[in-house]
Amino acid sequence: MSAPNAPPQPAKPVRIAPWRGPLHFGLLVISAVVSLTLQFTYLLLVVGLFLWMCWQVYLITGSMARTGLFQWRMIPELLKFAFMGVTWVLMLRPLRPRPKHAKVAIQITAATQPQLFELIHTLCWHLRAQPPTQVWLDTTISVRSSMFGGLLGILTGQTMLHLGLPVVSVITSRELSGLLAHELSHNAGGMSTIFVHAVREMNAWFFRAVMERDEWEMHLREKPKKESEWRRQGRRIVRGWMWAAKIPFMILALASRTVSAVTLWLITRSAERCGANVIGELMYDRMQRKLSLLGAAWKAAEQEIQRGVIQHRLPENLSLLMARHVAAAAKARASARAESEEGPPEPKAEGKPAKGAGLVAYLSHAQPAASVMRQFVDLSRQVTYFYYQHDLGLNLHEHRMVADEEVIHQNRREEDALLVIRRYFGGLAHPERAMCGLGSTPASATARSELQREILRVRDEIVVWGPQFKMALQEWNQAWQRRRDLEAAATLSLAGFTVSRMQFGTEDASPNALRAEAARQRMVMEHMEGPLQERERILEGRFAAALGMLWWSEITDLNEWLRKRRKDLPAWVTIYEAMAGALPSFRELLTTFFAFQTLGAKFANVDDPSAFLTALQSVVPKMLNLVRQIVSTMDGAPYPFTDSGRITSLNDHLLPAPLPEMPGVSMTLLDASSMRAIALKMASQASECIAPYVDAFLGLYHRAFAWLAESAERTETHFVGALSLGSATEILLPDEFTTQRLGMKSRSPDAIAAWKPPVSA
Repeated sequence: MSAPNAPPQPAKPVRIAPWRGPLHFGLLVISAVVSLTLQFTYLLLVVGLFLWMCWQVYLITGSMARTGLFQWRMIPELLKFAFMGVTWVLMLRPLRPRPKHAKVAIQITAATQPQLFELIHTLCWHLRAQPPTQVWLDTTISVRSSMFGGLLGILTGQTMLHLGLPVVSVITSRELSGLLAHELSHNAGGMSTIFVHAVREMNAWFFRAVMERDEWEMHLREKPKKESEWRRQGRRIVRGWMWAAKIPFMILALASRTVSAVTLWLITRSAERCGANVIGELMYDRMQRKLSLLGAAWKAAEQEIQRGVIQHRLPENLSLLMARHVAAAAKARASARAESEEGPPEPKAEGKPAKGAGLVAYLSHAQPAASVMRQFVDLSRQVTYFYYQHDLGLNLHEHRMVADEEVIHQNRREEDALLVIRRYFGGLAHPERAMCGLGSTPASATARSELQREILRVRDEIVVWGPQFKMALQEWNQAWQRRRDLEAAATLSLAGFTVSRMQFGTEDASPNALRAEAARQRMVMEHMEGPLQERERILEGRFAAALGMLWWSEITDLNEWLRKRRKDLPAWVTIYEAMAGALPSFRELLTTFFAFQTLGAKFANVDDPSAFLTALQSVVPKMLNLVRQIVSTMDGAPYPFTDSGRITSLNDHLLPAPLPEMPGVSMTLLDASSMRAIALKMASQASECIAPYVDAFLGLYHRAFAWLAESAERTETHFVGALSLGSATEILLPDEFTTQRLGMKSRSPDAIAAWKPPVSA
């Protein structure tokens, strides 16, 4: 199968590989021979050392036969022999078979990916090179060719090609052709192809043998929690001994790298010129700038995975996730260049067209490379799942696979406002549960002594039931999270998408079964409301007492920071109370909006517009009704912190534009294109209205909650002193634990996980 709109191939191959002369071939031969000689030199060194030790054994046993089995003067000889024996054993480690670390990969064929193989065979024909025997897709950030079977494959001449899906996700189809030409050009040297791969493989083998560690070696670097001094020194001696035994091998590896440096540079330079001959130097340089961002994108993706393991919510597509990180990094780089008032890099002057430009002229400049492959998203998702299972050893049944677009505030745990809330309440206050309206407002007992007594009483109680309450709160949060996932899965199932029933533990993947399970999770949340509110009422008593102490204390008893806070206290209390009253409805809005976002992320893959429109009609009207309910709950609440200084309505601040009216739809009178257009319009209107409202509501509510919590915290510290709930109750984030340890080590109170005095009010 030929690629669409592909031009007819010329009768003669176009020479896109640069000319390699006899000097190039001679350098290849010399580098390969030297590298191989160095390997045999190390082998002879090990064998010679073994023969020397055998001779020493012969001498020692002969001496013992003449003078007796044990003599004090033999002890140094025995110790020297033991030392050399252990060193010789450690020197054998680099010579052990060390295959490349097996990466999770999927093999593709010409039957499943005809367009990609058409491009590969076209380039190989013009390069006069043998096409790769196998093509594999993996999660790495490189495209590389190698001999089939490693060094032993040099004798057969068969090659393999590995394509990193993250690379494919960030470049265009024409750039992919240049990158493939870059790698396939290593096979275009005829007889020199063997020496090209020999030099690359042998230097790569030297590097792996020096740097790779066995699992037991990695354990030597791990410091146990309780370790005696002699064991710690023993670990250091063993690690140093292992490195010392590798010094001869390291010297030979450096010698091989030094001798091959010029040859490796010529190989790389020749491959780059081949890629530029296909797509042009400007496009090739632009592609290299994109690929240079993949390293940082991979580190960011690893952080997302680590955070997802803790939350049991893993990114479902690593390639697209890294593509978004690359796009964000490229945008930040462009913004930094614009802020520094530096112009873009001077473009190179357009010269004559590339030699092989006509070979890939049918590929668009803006066409993504993923379009050359069939079902790229599904392949990338499949490879991602294999990576989790085999490379990371995760059990996918314990995790929820989510797309990047499905996550609302995926980094919210790092927001300053939530850290303040968690710190003041010791992790016993959920950021989406109101700590307001459960208890009675102290109207008579406003004396400072009474308020202090209330604060101290609650502090003592928290130490007793805090750990149990923390577990109950986490169970409520898990039930809510599972309900959101089930509602989203039910909406996807209603839209015609495939949902795994094993992931949610339901009898089947029908919308009714998923929503029935979501209803059971909602019932769990409702049953836990009573016990949770009973303890939250006690926490609210401490919260209200601290704020009351700030409000009713004499102005002379407050410091400057608390005086400024006292001026704005009524305004923030008004905002917080109004929004807290609407919080139950807002949690329902969050649940429905999560399902709406999940559905919107799948719009590009819709096959049945009628089912998609039906799913939209099940969530969009509900979202709009919930927003109207929230607006009516907060009716009359003011928002005083406007730019103009005039007090406006809280509803006007959060929702400046009116809600759209959704059109009535008759499925029997519409064709597929009309349904798709109506669905797109409905989703766009709802997203333009609901998404900003959700962000604004969450942001303002957390800001008000954190403002009051910080004020209460500083007030308690000023009048009562700091609180320490103990390690069993206080909940710190992983970053906070690290900061606290560093602060303890440096004895810096500001670095310890506690409140820091703000620079300004």
